Formats: sequence, structure tokens, C-alpha cells
Amino acid sequence: MEQASSLADLVRMRLDGDVAGLCRATRSEVLDVRLSATRLLGGSTGSPEAVETLFACLRQRDEPYPGPRSQAVRALGRLRERRAVPTLLELLAEGPYAPGQLDRPAGDALVAIGGPEVVRGLLGLLDRRTNDGTLSFRVLDALARLRPPEAVTPLLASLWLYLPEHAGHVARTLGAIGDPRAASALLVLAHSPASDTHLRRAALTALHALPAATWPPARRYPSAEALLFAAQRDPDPETARLATALLARTEDGRNDLWDVLHMASHTPEQPESPPHAVAAVCAHVAEEPDLFAVPDPGEYHSLLRHHLRESAAPTVRRAAARALSAYAGAEAGGALLEALGDAHISDTVADLVGRLADPPVRELLELLADTDGNAPQRRGAARALGCIGQTEATPALLTVLADDTAPTAVRTAAADALGALRHAEAAAPLAALAEDDELPGTLRARAVRALGLIGAPDTLPVLLACARYPHEAVRARAVAALGGFPVAEAAQALGEFVTYSTEPHRAEPHGTAPDLGLTEPHGTPPDPGRAEPRSSDPDLARAALQALRRIGAPALPVLIALADSVDDLSEDLADRLVAALAARPDAEATAVLVRLAATPAPPRAARHVAPGAGRLAPSCPAQEAASLALTGRGTPEYLTPLTSLLGPDAWFGAQEAAVHALLEIGTDEAHEHVLAYCRRMTHFYDWHVEAVNAVAEARGVRLGP
Repeated sequence: MEQASSLADLVRMRLDGDVAGLCRATRSEVLDVRLSATRLLGGSTGSPEAVETLFACLRQRDEPYPGPRSQAVRALGRLRERRAVPTLLELLAEGPYAPGQLDRPAGDALVAIGGPEVVRGLLGLLDRRTNDGTLSFRVLDALARLRPPEAVTPLLASLWLYLPEHAGHVARTLGAIGDPRAASALLVLAHSPASDTHLRRAALTALHALPAATWPPARRYPSAEALLFAAQRDPDPETARLATALLARTEDGRNDLWDVLHMASHTPEQPESPPHAVAAVCAHVAEEPDLFAVPDPGEYHSLLRHHLRESAAPTVRRAAARALSAYAGAEAGGALLEALGDAHISDTVADLVGRLADPPVRELLELLADTDGNAPQRRGAARALGCIGQTEATPALLTVLADDTAPTAVRTAAADALGALRHAEAAAPLAALAEDDELPGTLRARAVRALGLIGAPDTLPVLLACARYPHEAVRARAVAALGGFPVAEAAQALGEFVTYSTEPHRAEPHGTAPDLGLTEPHGTPPDPGRAEPRSSDPDLARAALQALRRIGAPALPVLIALADSVDDLSEDLADRLVAALAARPDAEATAVLVRLAATPAPPRAARHVAPGAGRLAPSCPAQEAASLALTGRGTPEYLTPLTSLLGPDAWFGAQEAAVHALLEIGTDEAHEHVLAYCRRMTHFYDWHVEAVNAVAEARGVRLGP
């Protein structure tokens, strides 16, 4: 009688549909063969011989290794073998500290089998727990995944046994089941001062998981709204947010939420209405304004305006601005214009004004031109005009930009707005400002950013010069802005920043930088008063790689050149370089990815090698990223580069991804490569078994009748 002596024998048996051979293999003296044969039987059609063999494996309590029994448990679960339920319940009851630690796979198998018998068995174990409650947590997890309605009453009864430390786990299970009968108990947990923050939050989260159509729960007194009143003012902001959302479901609850704003407007210092609770109400009004609609909303508009003007907390003022904008619409314009002067929330308000259906352009232009107005309000007006997107605001913004008496914050906001408008007319003034060495660096940096958004070709020399300027903010903005110029000259300049702006210990000696074929713009020598891009700034290099990715096709030659010196880059920069190459569909980019993925391995003595597997760690920072990028190209034209990742010296993580990609290709040739790879293994992980099963199923080979 033939015995399987290797995993290659198991692959052949699976492809032949040889159930008897796999059953015999579960008794092999080779551990990996026993394990993998048991895994493969879990993919059978439940033939009596396979099932009896799995039961026999499960009964082998003297098995020195837990793996075969664990795999038998999982296989019986995949086969949904109901005869295994009593045994699986016993294994679950043994807990996590029993030999073999089979409680977790037993729980998974019980969930896979399901049915009334499993539920009854789990409920029978519900109150049998270890000192730390671990056993019951496994039971609760299984019930949460099965979601049986008949478990609600026993869970409610056991809830009190878990108080106070572990009741949150029961609450989450009740929420997962989603039965409205649990609502009253969950409301009590959310309301009770004896509940700690974690339990209140768990109860409210579970209430959100119940069907919205069954809300509010059928109870006379106290009402759901009354029980949620304290939770809405909970010290924990997330708990307050959850309670607010539940209260907003009913008219009485929405009235209670307006009362929160009323009380806070009269007694802002009282703990009954903490700022985060008020902000939560405003946030929900902003999120669902139609839900709060009433025939005469004037009183509520006034209430929101009050909090926008008077609240001491910026978070409340910001939330009130959003709520007023969403709830009052055009009527919010005046209050929002006034709030532009609030430096803490001016940016938020400006964005809201810019999104109004009928934005107050004339009023914003007047505020912008008012040289006697406060700086935050003028700054907010400029930002709002940029958000609105009307180019008629360009002359006024250019006037402010050129006004050297205007506060810097106002001028930077004007530069941002001009960039957002992307008006070509603004390019020349912005370029002049970017080149002015006497201006504050922040203002120049914002002008540079705006030039990148506009993308006028004749401003490229200005950005190239700014990219070499000593001021950090100017240089960083210029490097990012170059991504808006899809030309070779910009790409070459960015390549320099990746080459030179790396960790100091990786920098080449001065004058010996790798030759990327890069020159100064228009062939001019570098300005001695400006910094070279050899600034040892990894952030700058990251920005340069991101900009190269935005440039697209013109950047490909530079990316390919950078790949030649990828070993000099940090892991983070190497990943970004590979991502930029992976974004290109070109054959040249694919060739570079293949080369990076196939980087020669270090000497065998330096490796950590699993039996039969490739290297567990990549030999250079880019290898893992390149390998995974290739496996995302699961189409026939990438068959050759994918198969190159299955060699014995390939990185192990890439091998799994490559196998999945080859299975996605799905041709006979791709399947043969997968099988050849699996036959070479001396150890199977689950994904190896899944791959062999996938090929067998694609060929119509079943294990059993």
C-alpha cells in the first residue's frame, strides 16, 4: 500500500482525487505530511472515509504535536460535520489552557457548523467560565457570530453575572444578535451611574446595532429618551455622540437635544451641559438637518447663532457654524460672515461660506478690501473667495497680494485663493512674489504652492530656483509644486532631491553623486547663494517621489535611474519609489520591478529560512514592495515576471502573493507553475493547500462523491 512520503505526493493525490491515499497520509511519520493531508481532507465533499479519518485524528490525544488535531477540528468545521458537535463543545469547555489549546479552532468550527444543536450547546456553556472569564468569552464570540434569537433571554439572564467588569462583552454580543428585546437592558446599562465608561459605550454601541425600525423600544416608563439623557452628557465624548444619535431618532429625543442647547446658552458653566455634549448636538444637526426640520425654525436658528457667537469653547463654535450652515442655509450668511473674524474657527467658517448655495461674493469682496478690518476676517474672506471658485475675485485678491502693508496672514490667504482659482493671470504676480528674497518665507512658500496649482509653463524656472532656496518651507513647497509640471525638466530636478536628500550616512561624497543626467535649468551654473539639494532631508525626498508620481510618464526615465541606486535609499523611500513605478503600466516599469524583486539574496548563513520556503525577509528595502507590486498585475502578460518570484531564493512573502496572482490568471500554464512550486515545498501553510485545491477544482477534480 503506497504511503505519501512528501508533500509532492499529496499534491498528486489531490489532483487524482485520491481520498484513500490522503487518509493514509494522515498516519505518516512525517509531521508536515500528516498536517497537510488533514488540511486537504477538509476540502473534501464529506465522504465517510474522510470524515472517519478526521475523527480518528481528533481522538489521538497522545499526539505529541497539537497541529494535526487542530487541523482535524478545522476540517470537520469546514465539512459542517454535525456528529462532531459534542466533541467540539467538550474541546471548547476545556478552555484556552488545556493541552493543545483547541478552544479557538473548536469555536470556529462550531460557528461554521451552526444550527440549533450548536446554539443549545453554547448556551449550556454560557455560565461555565474560568476565573478571568476567558471560556465564556469564546462562547460569547461564537454566539455573536451565529446571531441566534433564542440566545437573547439566556444572555440577559447571564448579564448580571458578568457585572461589573465583563458585562460589556455580553452587551456587544446582544448588539451583534440585533434582537430588539435587548433594548431595555442595554438602556439601563447606558443610564446607570454604576456603569463605567467602557460599559456605557458598549451598551450604546449595541443599541445602534439593533434594527432602527424597532426604535424606540416598547416601554412605558421611564422612556428611552429619559434613560439616554444622562448618557448624552457623559464625560466621554464618544459616548455623548452615540447617545445624541439615538436621541435624534425620535421627536421627543430631538426636543431633548434642543433643550441641551437651551440649557447651555443660559448656564454655560454648568456641568449638566458640557461643551462636548453641546458640540455633539450641533454636529448631528449639521449631519442630518432635514431630521430637525420644523415649520418655524427661527428659534433654533437663533440658538445656533448664540452658540456660534458666545460659546467659550472653539469646538462648540465650530460645530455651531456647521450646524447653522446646514440648517439655516442662506439665512446663515450674515452670522457666518461675522464669524470669519473668529481666529479659532475662521478657516472652517470660510469653507462653509464658500459652499453656500448663494455665496455672498460682494460682501466677501468688501471685507477683503477693508484695510481697517481685522486680519482673521480678511483672511477668512480671501479663503472663502477661493472656495467659491469665481475668477471675478482675482483682481481683488491680486490687489491684496501686492499690498505690502497688509498682514502676512491675509496675503498668504490671498495666494492660497489664487492658487485654488487656478487663474493664469495670477501666475506672473505670484512668481514675482516667490522670487522676492526680502519677503517672509511663509508668504513665499504659499506663492510657490499656488504656482504649482496653476501650472503655467513659464513659471517652471522660478519653481526650480525656489526648490534650491535655503528656506525650508519655500524649498518644500517648491518640490511638491514641481509635481504639477509634467515635463522632463521638472522630473530631473526632483530626481536630484531623491538622490541627495537621504539619510546623511547614505550620501555620496561631495562631487560624486550618481549621474542621473540632471543639469541646472537652461544649462546655467548653480547660484552660489542658493542651497544645493544635498540637504540630508528625508521629508524632501518623500515629497519629491510623490511629485514624480504625479508627473506621470515624463518621470519614468528618472524613476528607472533612481532604481539603480535603490540600496542607498531608506526603506520608506524605497517603498515610495516602487509605488511610483508600480503606478506606471509601461513595460519598462514592469522590467524594473522584476529586477528589484529578483535582487540576489544574501549569503545563506545570513538568512532565516523556513524548510522548503524562500527567504522570510527581503534582502533589500525595495524587494518586498516590488514583489507585491508585481503580484497586483494578475493578467497573462505578467506571467513570466510572476513566475520569477517562485524561485527558491525569492522573498517568501512575495511567493504567496505571486501564487494568488497566478491563480487569478487562471490559465493551464499559470496553474502548472503553481503546482510545480507547491511540489518543491517541504512545509505547507494554509495558502499552499488552498492553491492546490483551487487548481484541482478548476480541473473538476473532487475529493469524494
